Amino acid sequence: MNKQNDYVGELIRKEIKQKRLTNGYVIQGLKENGIDMSDTKFSNKIYGVRDLFNEAEVTAISVILQKKF
Repeated sequence: MNKQNDYVGELIRKEIKQKRLTNGYVIQGLKENGIDMSDTKFSNKIYGVRDLFNEAEVTAISVILQKKF
């Protein structure tokens, strides 16, 4: 993954907080777009603990949050 994706979880986390949304809102949007995502998996990706978001997930989250990452 390129360097930008290393920080995308932090940007997504900040955007969710700024818009006063919940992780569940984003997870539900991902599921509606056909992306399998659980609370645990999302948490691991948003904090970059065990996994990072792939391009399809970032694109879907950009649409859900109406912001380009």
